[in-house]
Amino acid sequence: MNLLQRLTRSESPKLKRPFKALWGYALQSTGLSQRIQLKRSQYMIPFFAKSNMALTLWVDPNHVDRAEEFVYDFLKPGDTLIDVGANIGCVTVAGALAVGETGHVISVEPHPQTFSHLKKTVAINHCTNVTCLNTAMGAEAGVVNFTDEPRKDDNNCVALQAEAGIRVPCVTLASLVEEHSISKIAVMKIDVEGFEMQVLQGAEAILNKVDSIYIEVLEHALQKFGSCSAAVIKLLQSHGFRCFYFKDDRSNVVAFASHVSLREWQQALVAIPEAD
Repeated sequence: MNLLQRLTRSESPKLKRPFKALWGYALQSTGLSQRIQLKRSQYMIPFFAKSNMALTLWVDPNHVDRAEEFVYDFLKPGDTLIDVGANIGCVTVAGALAVGETGHVISVEPHPQTFSHLKKTVAINHCTNVTCLNTAMGAEAGVVNFTDEPRKDDNNCVALQAEAGIRVPCVTLASLVEEHSISKIAVMKIDVEGFEMQVLQGAEAILNKVDSIYIEVLEHALQKFGSCSAAVIKLLQSHGFRCFYFKDDRSNVVAFASHVSLREWQQALVAIPEAD
């Protein structure tokens, strides 16, 4: 498939509305976008000058990520959400509104600039039930190099080259849950651009506390870090989870069967513990 075909088939709002995208990019380039707040269904997002995600929301105000839909549908007042790979905070704020004052959201974003955007989004929406953490998640504690592309905040990830990007601290989900004395997690959302397996490996000790996992499973991204979709699903199943995928829309979730090919899986999965 050539570039023109890929562009015409793309579902990106920016390609479907190129003139509005150019207008938004111009506003970002001049800094004028900083004066604008983007109205969502239940909250606001600042039109950050260096954010591809904010530009997407400017171009298409009705754009809703499936992870955001999932937390609206699944969470209830008093629940706990852990948002790993929070970006500018759409899922975090949606979750904060869903769990209410008696609930809690742990929002994790490694990139320093994106993290500052996340904190601002949380602040302008008065989400006092959110704890924001500027750290990476992985299989073990330490320091990782992280890519630093200001215009592609939704694609920044752990760097493949040892000396590339910026250095950020890394912790495991198990240690985070222990540190914050979390006894039950209603939803754990993981979207870390291919590093999902490593995040899960660092969470194995606390998976028995999790009611549901929403996780991005993109084969080409996982392969960059030596993993694959089949391995992610096998790990989840080994801890007693049953894996589901969205067949058509948010209301049609289907369990994996033997005939479902995982060779080039390019969608989000939901994992739910098997009934006792």
